[in-house]
Amino acid sequence: MPTIYDETFEAWRKEFNSPELQNLRPDFYKDVAGHMLQQLIQQLLDKRVEKMARMKGRGTQAQMGPVERWFFEEFTNVAQHLSRVRESLTLGRDPPTSPEKKRGTVLVRFLKDLPSIIGVDLKSHGPFMKEDIASLPWENGESLIRQGTVVEVQAAERVLEKENG
Repeated sequence: MPTIYDETFEAWRKEFNSPELQNLRPDFYKDVAGHMLQQLIQQLLDKRVEKMARMKGRGTQAQMGPVERWFFEEFTNVAQHLSRVRESLTLGRDPPTSPEKKRGTVLVRFLKDLPSIIGVDLKSHGPFMKEDIASLPWENGESLIRQGTVVEVQAAERVLEKENG
């Protein structure tokens, strides 16, 4: 059975020798947290974060743990803000000085079953079954959209406006 050092070194070696984000077992960071491998772990984490930043909101999150998914969501937010700044400058407008803060709710359709969640509004939402439609706090809906659990449902009048130009 490999030691935690061997497993960490192997993960570090694979990450540095591959252009793609490598798989780690779910409890990897928790298991190595108490060991004296800080430099190796720091380099591994830095390399993975660098790769996530290059993904710019694209790609799969399958190889990421919960902490890394949070990093990825933040990179996605930064990429979206950068896109808005570029668009404003291209149109000759002053660029926004802070990211848009959306509030309210979003209407979503579930692509898979999901147990109950506690929303940012501190209310229980769900459980949900595949194809359910629900209105969720925007922050929760946006996170589930990025995870591929739901898709946004547009109101019929908004869809017609887009189709008619």
